[in-house]
Amino acid sequence: MNKILISFVVLLFLAFQSMAEPATSQEKALELDWNSFKLTPAITMSSLLYGTTVYEEGGTSLANYTASFVPFNKADGSAVNSNYDQAEFLKIKVYKGEEFVDYFEYSGGQTFDNNKLRKLNEPRSRYQKNGKFTSGTNIDLKKWGVGNYRLEFLAGSKVFYNFDFEVYKVTNDDAYADLNEMYLSRGPWNKYVWLEQEKSGNMVFGFYLQHEVFKPNATNAKKTTMDVSWTLNITKDGEPFATQYNKKKPKKGKVKRAQWTKMSTAMKTADAKKVIQLADFTDGSYKIEVKVDNEDAARIYKFTVANNKIVYMDEQDRSKNTDPTRLVEGWNNFWWFKLESK
Repeated sequence: MNKILISFVVLLFLAFQSMAEPATSQEKALELDWNSFKLTPAITMSSLLYGTTVYEEGGTSLANYTASFVPFNKADGSAVNSNYDQAEFLKIKVYKGEEFVDYFEYSGGQTFDNNKLRKLNEPRSRYQKNGKFTSGTNIDLKKWGVGNYRLEFLAGSKVFYNFDFEVYKVTNDDAYADLNEMYLSRGPWNKYVWLEQEKSGNMVFGFYLQHEVFKPNATNAKKTTMDVSWTLNITKDGEPFATQYNKKKPKKGKVKRAQWTKMSTAMKTADAKKVIQLADFTDGSYKIEVKVDNEDAARIYKFTVANNKIVYMDEQDRSKNTDPTRLVEGWNNFWWFKLESK
């Protein structure tokens, strides 16, 4: 009887141990050739912002990310097969604080630029996780609650990137409302803006907006978007440099409730004679001023141009960034800037 009891206790202990953080595969970890590229891998900031979605009802979508410089060969020199090796190739582990929440697998078959860029798309078919078939990238935020979350990106056995964001909640006391609590996110969406060089050669300015008003339209509860207008002014060494494409008319947009919505515009010189391109950013000190109609103060961002190149902020500069797993990856056509004041 004692031997049976001891065996039962051991089995019970092992079962509890396995529940702490489920293994992502029963097979040997996939080792990759990390000398495939000269640069360390990262997830592009643009894809992090459009791929990470917190839904107002308390769910998530964590997909469609673009990874740079992820190895495409195994350590033994053979090529990774994105289908056969899916369970061991690309994964995201989700943490709330330091507590493990869940993990998701991704298909890595879609690539660009000679395998230098790779998409983390949801697999086309379900896969087994902890012995059960699963799909999707949903975290039950009603269960896990508000707080700081982290996405840990893995390729093979190695963690190559981390993305941090906060989930918070607002409540509504209206007993007649269809929705009484709403989950939202914040992080780089409300801290960063960008300049992007499009294939046409034109430079585009962009940023994100969201709102947390339960009923933005007093007469129609089903209309949850909010109309906004905003203006852009860029100065160089204190002198007018550029504005939104039509300086006489503010840009208009519709902002989704509880979801980040991208706002962007091409730019023209302050005299409205020329569309701004990368070569127009000559050496000097620049200030970006964004005025959103429902905000009391303008949003201010600053950057410099030296040797006819836009100077990266430290978080984007690979020679200055101290944590490669949190590099702001702009590839070769995005320049990111941090909010200075609002």
